[in-house]
Amino acid sequence: MPGQSELEGKMAEHVIPDTAENRAKFEEESKKQLAKLGLNPDRVEIWEDSYRVQEHEGDSFEWWYFDMHFDDGSTMVVTFSNKPHTNPDAPLTPQLLVIRKHAGQESVRQVLEFDASEFEAATDACNVRIGKSTVAGDLDHYVLHIEADNLVADIEIDRVAPSWRPGAAVSYFDAAQKHYLAWVVPVPYGVARATVVEDGQTKQLTGDAYHDHNWGNKLMGSFLEYWYWGRAHVGDYTLVYVRMTTKYVFPIGQYHLTTFLLAKGGEILTDAGLPLQLEVREEVPGPGHQSYPQQLVWTWKNERGTVELNVTNPELIESIDMGEDRRGLEKLLRAAEHPMYYDFNADIELTIDLDGVQDRVTGRTLYEKMMFR
Repeated sequence: MPGQSELEGKMAEHVIPDTAENRAKFEEESKKQLAKLGLNPDRVEIWEDSYRVQEHEGDSFEWWYFDMHFDDGSTMVVTFSNKPHTNPDAPLTPQLLVIRKHAGQESVRQVLEFDASEFEAATDACNVRIGKSTVAGDLDHYVLHIEADNLVADIEIDRVAPSWRPGAAVSYFDAAQKHYLAWVVPVPYGVARATVVEDGQTKQLTGDAYHDHNWGNKLMGSFLEYWYWGRAHVGDYTLVYVRMTTKYVFPIGQYHLTTFLLAKGGEILTDAGLPLQLEVREEVPGPGHQSYPQQLVWTWKNERGTVELNVTNPELIESIDMGEDRRGLEKLLRAAEHPMYYDFNADIELTIDLDGVQDRVTGRTLYEKMMFR
């Protein structure tokens, strides 16, 4: 007879089956949400990358995320936020996050906070200012000006892969559909040109870029246990792959929610998330009392064909203790929790046999593991 822990393990994590019934349910719900939110079902529109929570900013967070990989081996991550996503009920507290990493060196992370008066964001397009740093774009083209300690950067991004949103770009986590997390990817893959001034030296850089945009109104750790999120551009293919795992709810357990994009050039080959499954292998200890796998095997399979992503040799390039700001009673009550963010660079092998497209390519992928407890 199986013990209690074994039974809990069997009932704990559920993959939503890729059945005709579930596809129909997801499609019907997506149509309702698209209509409710006034979204074009056929394409992302410019206004979708604007300030989405202006009317509810008192209890909502929002951020615009950009990452660039330059040809000299260096990287830069920039995030414009209206407030920390760990405190959606906080007053407007604009932040600029800049993470700069040179090849073979440790990354340098800056979180710059500003007064509410130093934040501006348009509601018809991406046009955001925090302090002296700005970003503006129309899906096709983005211009960023970044000012941080010992760094000034002017960056231009041109989109290559088509802008994309998974369905209506919103996931609700309560029956009343009040608590949500939303997401759109204006630039799944683009090319970047940058002028970067660091420590008095000026460099002209080129490389590739990614931009997504998130907003919501509930502490993510209140309904999510952890997630894997990754993106890659390998050969002529652009990939975004995600699995979010919900918190355990008795007696149904946890659910895996998957999202997937595969594009070739300017054409989306598939963005069906239900067929995607993840197998993790060779778990090893990581910082902050957490762990991570040495291999991720993502498999997408249905009647159209198969896609496999084999992610190996992860290099942990960033780890952030998400609970370090806890104080007093909150710190005591959550002493057993260790919320951590891990960021990785890894090898990827992509194998495709889908609708007559057959290919196998290798390259590099950037992915993260976010753990909320």
